[in-house]
Amino acid sequence: MKQIVKKFNNLIKKTIFKVKNKTNDKLLLFKTEKNANNKLLISKFNKFIITLISLLFFYLFYLSIPVLYGKNWVQKNIENQLLKDFKIHFSLSSDISYRILPSPHYLVKDSKILKEDNKTVSLAEIKTLKIFISQSNFFDKSKLLLRHIKLDKVNFILLANDLRMLKNSANKKLSNKKIEIKNSNIFFKNNLNETVSIIKISDASLLRDDEKLLNLINLKGNIFNIPFRLDYSRNFDYLNNEEINFVVKKLKLDIFNTRTFPENNDSTGENVISFLNSKIITNYKIKDGIMIFNSVNSKIKNSKVNYKGKMEVNPFDLNLNIHLDSYNLFKFFNPDSILNELIKTKLLFNKNISVSTSITKSTNSNNKLFQNAKINFNIVDGKLNINKTRLINEKIGLLELNDSNISFENDKLILNTNVIISIKNSDKLFSLLQTNKKFRKPIKNIFINLDYDLLFNNINFNNIKINNKKINNESLRIIENFNDSEINWNKSKRVLNNFFENYEG
Repeated sequence: MKQIVKKFNNLIKKTIFKVKNKTNDKLLLFKTEKNANNKLLISKFNKFIITLISLLFFYLFYLSIPVLYGKNWVQKNIENQLLKDFKIHFSLSSDISYRILPSPHYLVKDSKILKEDNKTVSLAEIKTLKIFISQSNFFDKSKLLLRHIKLDKVNFILLANDLRMLKNSANKKLSNKKIEIKNSNIFFKNNLNETVSIIKISDASLLRDDEKLLNLINLKGNIFNIPFRLDYSRNFDYLNNEEINFVVKKLKLDIFNTRTFPENNDSTGENVISFLNSKIITNYKIKDGIMIFNSVNSKIKNSKVNYKGKMEVNPFDLNLNIHLDSYNLFKFFNPDSILNELIKTKLLFNKNISVSTSITKSTNSNNKLFQNAKINFNIVDGKLNINKTRLINEKIGLLELNDSNISFENDKLILNTNVIISIKNSDKLFSLLQTNKKFRKPIKNIFINLDYDLLFNNINFNNIKINNKKINNESLRIIENFNDSEINWNKSKRVLNNFFENYEG
């Protein structure tokens, strides 16, 4: 029995030692193989890093090749390519440097754009011009190609003739290489070299989309501190049309215009103006620089509006007749009206603008004072007036404004005018005002000269005459109660009746 146990123990020991030796051998072999693999991996990684660094070094060396090009050659070659690609005559300065980041480009300082018809006169002065180039083949400088250009801090100086030139350029196909403009100004000048207006450009781009056959121009900026956005597209396929979208959020104004160019010199189009809750739709035709237009299903608030007119652009001359159904004409002079907002921009105070506009209103028996009205708005030699404006009461008489002038000074929009009231039946007037019979005196005409602040609804009476006689100071003091901003029809009647009580006749 002892022998059996002894043999069994020996067998166990041999088995355990055998397994242990095999395990140790495998562990040793595994460690050896692992070290070899680690060395192999480290060797491959080093080769990868070395290859990557070499490629990067070679790529940077390749990108640096344009530094070796002669500066004079670069200046001349880029000017030629700019003319070829963009049809723009650039005059580059000798201050040219080459930059790799963010993409290979030449940086040119203090350059100019020359006029097409006179190469000695500059159209624009460019503080910074970046010309981005293709990386396709730097080893052969003769194959240097432009990708796109960026202009920064540009001052454009434009006269009337330059505007026509730019319009003609927009009607032609642009380059398929993008032009970007940043932080720039457009100075519009008259023939006396006086600055008429300034447009500040924060961001603009010009490009031809070959797939859609479109010229695309996008511009963001501001004029008279009013931000705006302008998007322009011109189609060169069989449709041959253009679209313009002009948006001024501050004025809640959106203008969309589409225009088609047939084979002859005429063109037709549609213009949609949206502001506040109003929508003005206009069909028009242009021939020989003159536009004839009329309204289509247009509304101001909830009131229908019909109009027709004629406009010439150079010089700007507008003749417009408007007919309203039920719109309150006095809203045109509300402090927040679109007309007041437009006047405040000072765009209309321009000697090159001529406007003759009349607005008539349909008969409205609901109005206690005036059943018919006609408001004229005119611009002559940079001055605004509402001469020959008439408010008519069929039973009592009419009110007419003459020798008027609208000016914008010290943040006040002032209308100075003569008010002539012709009364054909003074009894009807007193009956409307419910004037005490003992204070009713015959009145044929009333003359008033006043200053009216259109923004704050303040009236200053300068002179008042009744039946060609000047009123006394006490009567003038009473009538000045119309300055009260809370004036209404009932209060107006009380003020007028108080006035007639003190009127000497």
